[in-house]
Amino acid sequence: MVSTCITSGPERAIMQSCCFLECWMLKFKKVSLLGWSDGGITALIAAAKHPSYIHKMVIWGANAYVTEEDEMIYQGIRDVSKWSEKIRKPLETLYGYDYFAKTCEKWVDGIKQFKHLPDGICRHLLPLVQCPTLIVHGEKDPMIPRFHADFIHEHVRGSR
Repeated sequence: MVSTCITSGPERAIMQSCCFLECWMLKFKKVSLLGWSDGGITALIAAAKHPSYIHKMVIWGANAYVTEEDEMIYQGIRDVSKWSEKIRKPLETLYGYDYFAKTCEKWVDGIKQFKHLPDGICRHLLPLVQCPTLIVHGEKDPMIPRFHADFIHEHVRGSR
């Protein structure tokens, strides 16, 4: 399972290579990736940058760029005090309210930076993905509009 977080500034390079480095340290010769959300983005980057290392990939809830619509959605989750208690409470219990709230605000600030970049998050890398790729998307996903899954499907050769 690929996990990561969107970061800003020089930490962006860390996100782009963390998956490869983790697998290299474990001495795997070839890996299959499952990535949700930012983990899906990281899986796409790893598959593009290290194609001989990735066997297969499944991603869901990922996007390769950020739009105005996305930014509006992200601003809607910035203030965790406005989240439903059902969603918010387990995360507050796990992380503590202050850390959770600040991390969410920083994530929104970090992901917004990609809206202004011509390559977005990783759109320029999608044609480089060579492994069999399954893209899963829920029609009722409140965070990632359907057009993102369609875009990734159109630009990752042979994806399903």
